[in-house]
Order: sequence, then C-alpha cells, then structure tokens
Amino acid sequence: MNYILWIGTIGLLLYSYNKDKKKTFTALKKAYNKGIKILPRFLIIMSGFAFIVTYISPEMMHKYIGSESGIRGVITALTVGSISVMSGFAAFPLCAALKLQGIPYYIIAAFSVTLMTVGVVTFPLEKKFLGFSVAIMRNLLSLVVAVIVVIVMKIIFGE
Repeated sequence: MNYILWIGTIGLLLYSYNKDKKKTFTALKKAYNKGIKILPRFLIIMSGFAFIVTYISPEMMHKYIGSESGIRGVITALTVGSISVMSGFAAFPLCAALKLQGIPYYIIAAFSVTLMTVGVVTFPLEKKFLGFSVAIMRNLLSLVVAVIVVIVMKIIFGE
C-alpha cells in the first residue's frame, strides 16, 4: 500500500514539475521549511510518548484503558485526550503504538478524537478569540462527536 502512495506522490510531483518548474520548486521549498520547523516538536512528542509506552507496563495500560476496562476505559481515554492537545501527525503514530499494546480501537478512537478536537489546555486562548460561549459550545460538540465515534467504533469492531 505504501508503494502506491509513493508512486502517486512522485507521479504528481513530476506532473507539477512539467507543468511549472518554478512553482514546484517553491512548493518543495515551503514544504521543506515547514517540515524542519515541525521536526523538533514532533521528535519531542514522539520521544515523550515512546517513554510512556515503554515504561508504563502493559498490565497497567490494560487495567485503565484495555478491553476489560469498559466504560471506565472510555472515560479515561476521553479525559486524557481532552486535557492534552496534539495534531494528527503526532497523534496517529501514538495511536498505532497503543494498538500494538493491544488497546481496543474504540478506546483509541476516544483518545485520538478528543486529543485532536477537545481543548481543555487551549480553552483560555479559544475563549479570548472566540468568546466563552463559542469556545464552550465547540468543545462540548467535539466531545459529543467523540462519544458518537466511540459508539460507532464499538459496534463496527465489536471489541
């Protein structure tokens, strides 16, 4: 599957290059600069979660967010995800690490959706720019969507 993405990306890059060399190089330069800016943060986040996944025993993880944890595990995942904030580029590898630890998809969904959409940490900033009621409404709606996703994932995967 990865090779299809690589071939597609290279093909589109060659198409862009043939269409307009200058714009292609400008786009590649911008992508490189953004990647370099993101890289340190990405490495710190991934190192932190690698540390957590390595040093928190699988037994402890399974106790709190494993398949036997039930609704308590979902609430734990929703809470931890809501408190911290992370973009998808860092959240998805973390979720893959959780899956390798045997955490069920529906709990990973609870964690990842709230991780990227609910912002307890960012609430003061949202309140400042969006206003209190809009910030509350956005976060509550994001939490409701996360719960719906959890229910759907639980039904689909039956874990």
